[in-house]
Amino acid sequence: MDAVGNLVRSADEKGVQIMGVAPAFFPGRGLGIMATNDMDEGHVIMTIPTLAIRSLHTTCQEISSKLCPSISLHGLLAAEFALDDAKSADWASLVPQWKHFETSMPCLWPRELQKCLPAEAKRLLAKQCSNFDNDWDKFKKAFAHHCRQDYLYAWLLIGTRAFYYETPTTMALPKHDRLALLPVADFLNHADSGCVFRCSSESYTITTERPYRKGDEIYLSYGDHSNDYLLVEYGFLLGENKWDKVCLDDIILPKLSAEQKRELSDNGPQWQSYIDGEEDVEGTLAKAAKLLLVLLQEYLDSVEEMRMRIRALQIGQECQKDLLEKRWEQMEVMIKEAMATTWFAV
Repeated sequence: MDAVGNLVRSADEKGVQIMGVAPAFFPGRGLGIMATNDMDEGHVIMTIPTLAIRSLHTTCQEISSKLCPSISLHGLLAAEFALDDAKSADWASLVPQWKHFETSMPCLWPRELQKCLPAEAKRLLAKQCSNFDNDWDKFKKAFAHHCRQDYLYAWLLIGTRAFYYETPTTMALPKHDRLALLPVADFLNHADSGCVFRCSSESYTITTERPYRKGDEIYLSYGDHSNDYLLVEYGFLLGENKWDKVCLDDIILPKLSAEQKRELSDNGPQWQSYIDGEEDVEGTLAKAAKLLLVLLQEYLDSVEEMRMRIRALQIGQECQKDLLEKRWEQMEVMIKEAMATTWFAV
C-alpha cells in the first residue's frame, strides 16, 4: 500500500479533500475506494480543485505544438503520458498493465473473437478503433520514434481512467472528448449507481447518492451505459446493470431493403410515438408485437449458436472467450425476460 499512500499524500498536497473514504484492496476486485465510516446520501467524499486536475487547461505546450491541432484531447493526454519518462511510478504500478488490457479490451482481441461480439459492441468497437487510428496518425507524424503499442497503451489507459469533465473550455469539444484525469478518484469502480459528480471551473466534487456503511466499497456511475459499451470502452461487464439492453440489429436489418432502412432512419423520431400507441390507428401495434416475438425467438436461437461457436474457437485466451460468452449469456437472459413480458399480450 506504499504506492497508494504516496498518491494520497501527493493529492493532499495539491489540495484534494478526501472525506470519509480511503483507497483499499477488495478481494477478487482489486483496488477501489472504501467507506471509513457510515455516511448518508448526499455526503461529499471528494473535492478535487482545478489545480490538481489534468485536462485541456494543463496540456503541455511543448508537446501540443508538435501535434496536429485536430488531435483529440484523449489523444493529447495519451501523448503526454507516452512521452513522460518521469511519470509517477506509484500510479503506474497501480493502473492496469498491457497484459491486463490484452485480456479485457476487445480492441486487442484476435479478429475471430471480435467478429463474435454482439452487433452493438461491434459498432462501438469500430468507432473506438477509428478514433484511435485518427489520433495515432497524428501522433506518429510528430513522434515517429515511438511505437504503436506504447501509444495504444497510453490511449487505453486514458480512456479507462478519465472522467467526464464539463467546463466552459471543454464545452467546445465533442461530448465524448471532455475528459480529465483526477488523482485518487480514478480508483472508484463503476456501478449503475452509487455516487454522482459535479464539475465546475473551480473543482470536481463527488457525492454519495445512497447511504454507505463503514467497510463498504464506494461506487461511481460512469454513465447510463449498456454492458456492450462497458465491455468495449472499459473491458468489464456488470452482473447487474439497469441500463443494459439488447440491440436487435443483427436480426432485423438483414430483413430490410435499402429503401426500408432509409425510411426507418428518416422517421426515427416518430418511432417512439408508434410504440407508445399514439399512432396505432390501424391496430398494427399488435401485429408488430407478434412479429417481434418471432424475431426474439430467432435471436434467442442465434445466441446459443454463437456461444457454441465461441467455445469451438481454437484462438484467443480462455479468459477472453469467457468474457465474450458471459456477454452472450446476459443477452440470453434479457431476451427471455423480454419475451415473458405482458407487452406481448396486446
